[in-house]
Amino acid sequence: MSTTAPTDISVEPNTKDLKKIFNGDNELMMFFNEWWKAGRNSTKAYSELHKGEYDLTNPDDYAVCATLGSRLFKKVDIFQVLVMYGMGPERYFKQLDDGLSAMKSDMTGQTYPDHKTRKDYHDKLGRLLGIETANNVINVQNNNFISLD
Repeated sequence: MSTTAPTDISVEPNTKDLKKIFNGDNELMMFFNEWWKAGRNSTKAYSELHKGEYDLTNPDDYAVCATLGSRLFKKVDIFQVLVMYGMGPERYFKQLDDGLSAMKSDMTGQTYPDHKTRKDYHDKLGRLLGIETANNVINVQNNNFISLD
C-alpha cells in the first residue's frame, strides 16, 4: 500500500490509504474514520455520520445505529486495513519465524534456545500446517472395575 503507512495501530489512517482500501467508497471511508474517532465503536460512528437523525439515549435509535453500524462495518476489509498498518502476512510469518528461533541468555551471557517460547510458535505453525490441532487431548482408558458383591 503506502510507504508511509503507520506502524502503530493507534495512529489515525490517512485519507490516501483509505481511498485505496475502500475503492473510492466515500460512505464506507467516512464511516471508518468516524469508527476510528469513536474509539472503534460502530454504533457511535453510525450516529455521528447521521447527526441529528438519531439520539443514542433513545433505545430504539440506539438499536437502529447498532444494527446499521454493524452492517456497515462488515463491509470493511479488515485484511486490507491490517496490511495498511504493516500487519499483513509478511509480518505475521516473520514473527512466527522469529518465535521459532527464540533464544535466551543466562547470567554469563551465553545464549541457548528458548524452548518454552519456541513451543507456542511451534504449536501455532503445526495448526497452520494442519499437523496439530488447537486442543491436543490425550485419551486415557481406565479399566478399573468395582464389584459390589
